[in-house]
Amino acid sequence: KTAAVLEDLQDLSKQIYSQRCSAHASAFLQTQLKEEEMRDMSASKKNEALADCLEEFKMLNSEAELPTIATLPPAFQTIPCKPTFFDISLNHIEFPDLESRVEKESSGLTSFTKWIWGR
Repeated sequence: KTAAVLEDLQDLSKQIYSQRCSAHASAFLQTQLKEEEMRDMSASKKNEALADCLEEFKMLNSEAELPTIATLPPAFQTIPCKPTFFDISLNHIEFPDLESRVEKESSGLTSFTKWIWGR
């Protein structure tokens, strides 16, 4: 009876050893896969701006992997040539009468020469 129990214990010990080796191997593979994923992420987004990657956690191994804070000079952006401006108070403003300050134009040759010369 003791020989059968010893044999069963040896079989159980071999099974435990094989399961333990299997668990170590799978844990090692998982850590390798995680490291490869982190390497791929860091390689693809190496010089990404800090504002673009605030929601991501990165394991940094050296100072060379630090994200850039800002790019100088900044990238060019197109803007309209005239600014779009809407003045909603323009209809409610009363402008002063400036007729008294405007010069009265004289007729004749002087007004014609002023018109030609642009004065």
